[in-house]
Amino acid sequence: MQPALLLLLLLSAFSALVVSNSQAQTLKVSTGEWAPLISSEVANDGPISQVVKEAFALSGIPVELNYHPWKRAMEEVRLKRVDAGFAWRKTAARTREFLYSEEIYEGVNVFFHLKSVPFQWQQMEDLESYRLGGALGYAYSQAFDDAEKSGTFEVFRVNDEASLVGLLLSRRIDVFPANREVIRHILKQQYPNQLEQIVFHPLPLTRKPLHLIAMPTDAGHELIKQLNLGLNRLKSSGRFQQIYRAHND
Repeated sequence: MQPALLLLLLLSAFSALVVSNSQAQTLKVSTGEWAPLISSEVANDGPISQVVKEAFALSGIPVELNYHPWKRAMEEVRLKRVDAGFAWRKTAARTREFLYSEEIYEGVNVFFHLKSVPFQWQQMEDLESYRLGGALGYAYSQAFDDAEKSGTFEVFRVNDEASLVGLLLSRRIDVFPANREVIRHILKQQYPNQLEQIVFHPLPLTRKPLHLIAMPTDAGHELIKQLNLGLNRLKSSGRFQQIYRAHND
């Protein structure tokens, strides 16, 4: 092969690669408002969103976030209207349906109650005597979900956790499980005068990782692989920890 022709072929291949990389398909990813951790109203859509976007960016993959109520956010993945969704906890039922990435955030759920109303718990049966609240589409723990399904207790489900805070303050429920950072943010933003009225029990309901999910297709396997590669690089470089530390400062 003549040198000029070889050079032309190499330049063509390089140009095609540049065009391909510059036109990398944008991933559509569903999620829900969970301020300050995930929200269209905070910087970088919150630290969990930032981790996901930066991890994919390391593979040259841009991400478009689609916000929905949580129950619908999962349904968008199921119906393949989006490529993936986050941030979800593993359950036995979900693992039969979705692929899971490595951990994108460790969620700690605790029980919130009014400071003026005594609350103690050690096991699920201890919750029978309380009026429990919860958010639609949330899986709090396998034991909690099983107890709810078996009728050990009933859970009054509403659309979001801000509504749960309002129900608690109006004494329509006695207690509800939620992430500590999320409820602290809601109280500061929406109920600053009632900030000291609500406390949480020190015993965690769960300390579980949250993940990105995708359908078990070839494309789903590939995007989970690319995200995991990016997450590993973020964690090994210290960037993963830095994002969450900056949020907590």
